[in-house]
Amino acid sequence: MHRLRKDTRGHHGPRPEPTQLSIGGSMSNSTNTRPRKRVIIAGAGMGGLTLALALLKKGFDVDIYEQSPELREVGAGLWISANGARVMAALGLKEKLEAINLPPQDRLIRYWKTGEGKSVYNRGDAPSKADHTLIQVLRAELQRVLYEAVIAVKPDAVHFGVRSMGADTIDGRARLLLDDGSHIEGDVVVGCDGAHSRVRQSLFGPAPARYTGALAWRGLAPMDKLKPQHREPLASTWVGPTAHVTTYPVQRNGEQFVSFSAQVDSDTWHTESWSEKGDLADALKDFEGWHQDIIDLFVGSENLFRWGLFVRDPLDRWSEGQVTLVGDACHSMTPYLGMGVNLTMEDAYVLARCLEQGTDDIPQALKRYDRARVERANRTKAESLNMFGIFHSPELRDSETAWPYINKNWSTQAVRERYDWLLQYDATTVEI
Repeated sequence: MHRLRKDTRGHHGPRPEPTQLSIGGSMSNSTNTRPRKRVIIAGAGMGGLTLALALLKKGFDVDIYEQSPELREVGAGLWISANGARVMAALGLKEKLEAINLPPQDRLIRYWKTGEGKSVYNRGDAPSKADHTLIQVLRAELQRVLYEAVIAVKPDAVHFGVRSMGADTIDGRARLLLDDGSHIEGDVVVGCDGAHSRVRQSLFGPAPARYTGALAWRGLAPMDKLKPQHREPLASTWVGPTAHVTTYPVQRNGEQFVSFSAQVDSDTWHTESWSEKGDLADALKDFEGWHQDIIDLFVGSENLFRWGLFVRDPLDRWSEGQVTLVGDACHSMTPYLGMGVNLTMEDAYVLARCLEQGTDDIPQALKRYDRARVERANRTKAESLNMFGIFHSPELRDSETAWPYINKNWSTQAVRERYDWLLQYDATTVEI
C-alpha cells in the first residue's frame, strides 16, 4: 500500500481552469474551447476513487480531498458481486481485479454447532438469469488498484490531510468547505465521506444513528497458522440462534488469509467505528459453544476489531444544488447482503454518466442521478436489514429445527429471489 504524505500545495479557494481538453482527453482545438468541468470529491474510499476514475475517463477534471494523511492498510476483506464487477470492467480494471482475487469454488450456509454445510452457489444454474460469481479481495488491495488507476490518469488527483466540514452551492459554483474556514470550488462537489458524512449533514441536517441491537467483529487470519480445512476455497456463512459469521479466503502478494465478519446480538452499545480494537476474551465469550473452526479464526486473527451496527433513516434525495452524495454517505447499510461496496460502485458509475450527459445543467443532472439511484439503494438497505432476522433465529438452536429452517430459507428459489434483482443490475447501461 502506498504511504502518501499530506498535500502541502495551496489548495484553499478556487483554482484557475485547467488546460482545456476534449472528452477523449486530447488537446481541444480552437473551435472547441469549452473548459472541462471540475468535480471536487470528499473522501478517497471506494466510492471516491471509483467516481474519480469514471469521471477522469470521461474527460472531467477531478480532485479528491481525503482527511487521512495517507492510504492505510485496513485488514478487511470484501466481495464484489456481478453488479460491482460490471463497473470495474467498464473502468478497465477486470485484469487488475482478477490478479488480487481469490475466488471461491463454492458458497455454503453452515450450521453453527457442527459446521455442516449446504451449497447455495448458483453460478450458471438454469433458469437463474443472474451471475452469482463472487470476487473476493482485501479492501486495501482494491483501494490500491483504484488509487493507482486514478493517478495513472492524473498524478496529483488525490490530496491527503484535508478535512472537509460540508458543502454548498453559491452563485452557480459548488464549494467544499474545510475545517480551517476556507473552501475549494468546482462545478460539482460529491460527498464520498462515509456514514458520518459532513457533506450529507450540511445538506440535510443531522442523521441520528439507531443501534440495531447487534455488534460486529472482524478479523484476518493467516492461512498458514490455521488447520487444513480452513484452506478450502469456500465462502461460508455460519448461522446460529443469536449470531452469524461470514468467512472467505483473500490474498495479498501470494500470502493467503481467511477474512471473517461476525455479527452477534448484544444489548451493550458500542461505538460505530469499524476500526475499534476488540479483545479476544470478549469475542470468545460472544461465540461460546460455536464450532472450533470459528474459534480458531478468532484466536488466529492478526487483529480483532469490534463495532456496533447502526442504521439511519433513508434519504428521499441525495442532491442539493450542485452537491450530491455517493455510497455510505447517503445509504450506509448493514452488511447482511454484502452489497455495500457494490452499491457504492453503482452510484459512482451512474453519477459519472449523468454528469457526462448533463454538463450544461448540473442541478438537473443530479436530479436524474437521484431518480436513477435512490429507490434501489433504499430498497437494498431495507432488504439487508431484514436479513438480520433470517440469519439469527431461535429455530437454529437445535439441528432438529435448524435444517428444515436452513433448507427453506436458503433454497435455490429463496436465494434467487433474494439476490437476482441485485445482481442483474448494470450501472453501465441502466436508463438515467
